[in-house]
Amino acid sequence: MNTINQFVKYVKLDEEKRILLAVQNSYQTFLHEKESKKMILEGLKSILNDDFKKLEIGKNVCRITVQEGKEEECKDKIYEELVKGLEMAMAFMSQMQNKDNQ
Repeated sequence: MNTINQFVKYVKLDEEKRILLAVQNSYQTFLHEKESKKMILEGLKSILNDDFKKLEIGKNVCRITVQEGKEEECKDKIYEELVKGLEMAMAFMSQMQNKDNQ
């Protein structure tokens, strides 16, 4: 299992061309915390800039509406940022664990 699949079930487009980002069930409570919602919204605006239109958060899915015609490009940007962020977090955690073991 690669790193992203530990946290994210999928990132795909729905029939309305919204980007769906589903988290693993064990992380769904994170989506509903006030600070998490704010962080997710700010992150999307930062990544997508003017292409971002709307964020809806369901049980374990974020539905992201973007500028028409930019859906695939924005989905790819979100996925790439998730991968980069998770890789950085895992590297940080590994470094911290190595320091603890010394």
